[in-house]
Amino acid sequence: MTMQKVLLLSFALLSQAIPAKAQLWLELGARAGFHFNGMFNDNISKDPQHDYSLGHALASGLVAGLNIGDYHGINVELIFANNQQQFNFRGSDSISNGSFVNRVNWKTTELNLLYRYYSDFGAYLEIGPKIAYVREIRQRLGIDPVALNGEYEDSYLAGIFGIGGFLAANETLTLKIGLRADYALADLVSAKGKADNYPAFYTTYPTQKPTRPYRIGISLELNFGVGGVASAQCGSRNLMFGTRYR
Repeated sequence: MTMQKVLLLSFALLSQAIPAKAQLWLELGARAGFHFNGMFNDNISKDPQHDYSLGHALASGLVAGLNIGDYHGINVELIFANNQQQFNFRGSDSISNGSFVNRVNWKTTELNLLYRYYSDFGAYLEIGPKIAYVREIRQRLGIDPVALNGEYEDSYLAGIFGIGGFLAANETLTLKIGLRADYALADLVSAKGKADNYPAFYTTYPTQKPTRPYRIGISLELNFGVGGVASAQCGSRNLMFGTRYR
């Protein structure tokens, strides 16, 4: 399924789930978070000569949220993220083959389309697709850079699931905290890269397995209500800790 079809299907499902006469209001804001991330390849994970190291990175960006009534919302997000994965490789003979670190770093610009369900207790649940566009990707074996030429895809599709809630709110601003995970639905390695056994091109496996980026982390989101309806609704939300502002 293409990315365009996924977005169209997401819009169609969201339109069916939203009440037709619900009150609408808009929020604009920013979010930033700290994440653990990497790329999962089943061959490498089961290879006794490889050890996985969990990467960590920052992600931040802009948010536009359309709220529909008290319980539903649609968020469109533009996120800029740094990602990394490190594999520690131990040769079968450390004297002849050597041991080294295989490190992959990639930067992405991401477009998220999320449905949010808000509860009466100041918490929310979110789910939706993400399209990640790879702006830059670098790979090193130890301190030596790897010359890349089309071994990785320019973009990939991922699914997002998260939970969160309201920390603070007044008549115009809301502060939310969230725990979010995403996992790629497509392979980051291109057909050319698969033929050369990337990202572990220095070894071989009997079959090729996909390499899927993932991320899990915690974020803060600050939103500003646009218009009179938004100002009235921002302060009426329940908080996870304490009572509503109004």
